[in-house]
Amino acid sequence: MTTKDEVKALWKLCFKDSDEFTDLYFKMRYKDEVNRVIREDGKIVSALQMIPYPMTFCGGVIPTSYISGACTHPDYRKHGAMRRLLKETHRRMYEEGILLASLIPAEEWLFGYYAKSGYVPAFGYAVEQVRRNGLHLSAGCRVEVCESPGAEHYLYFDSRMRGRKSCILHSHEDFLVVMADLSLGNGKLLVAREADKIVGMAFTVMDGDTLHIKELLADTDAVQDTLLYEAAHIYKVQRMDYFIPSSADTLFLGMARVIRAEELLRVFARKYPASELYIHIEGDEAIQENNGYYTVRDGICFRERIPEKKYHTYTLDGFTRLLLEAEHPYMSLMLN
Repeated sequence: MTTKDEVKALWKLCFKDSDEFTDLYFKMRYKDEVNRVIREDGKIVSALQMIPYPMTFCGGVIPTSYISGACTHPDYRKHGAMRRLLKETHRRMYEEGILLASLIPAEEWLFGYYAKSGYVPAFGYAVEQVRRNGLHLSAGCRVEVCESPGAEHYLYFDSRMRGRKSCILHSHEDFLVVMADLSLGNGKLLVAREADKIVGMAFTVMDGDTLHIKELLADTDAVQDTLLYEAAHIYKVQRMDYFIPSSADTLFLGMARVIRAEELLRVFARKYPASELYIHIEGDEAIQENNGYYTVRDGICFRERIPEKKYHTYTLDGFTRLLLEAEHPYMSLMLN
């Protein structure tokens, strides 16, 4: 049995996903080179995949890694296998130059579990209930259901996502995975055009009797309203749940963990040259290089302690929260 076959069998044992979704994941997203495992008694007992994602952050784009499919065989749980696998994975990320790790807990109690490995809730969102009546339509804008997305669709999608200040981005390959998953769930990609130019798109899916707008990108508010109106018309509903980035962060989809503290502080310092930070990080057992003193001022970060300055001590989770709270990171369409 190949590693892929073993991991797939473990996935089926641990998760309640349909066979169709599992087949899609292992056909389009799983790769041996991003897979990490713990073996005991001659078999894989714990596994995860570290999927590379670029992310807009502080005016630039940084390399991040998304932990997917983290699971442990029921017979080997509560013995530290996943904790050890996470520690090894974070070390691997560090060696590969990854700056930030992210994940989406499969259940609410797992937020506390991942916090023990340095993760904090970070990817906030809000859900707006939108009614069809009262939406203002854009004259000259037509909406179509996209059956076969091509290069122009991805280019528009990517350009609009990159316009968000702190957002997980999707490669073209991952965009195709997202579209396959959307189709599997009987969802639709709605595309708005003015003349022949794409001016908006919405990722839509019905769950029971509720229409979810999982992502919507539009050039103007009028195009946004037109997409929402047409989505309601196509699905024959009067209201819908619309998922949006939130600066209030009242709801959290995912969690984040800093992998390379110094590099992230350098990016932060360039965006906020007027900021002065005197930071001491301690307690990162997986990546001990993160522990130490950092001085941020005049737009640069350097690892040096200035004796006359007072340094604030943070554990890694506190430091992660400090660094991300002003940016309000956002993620969507992660197959969660």
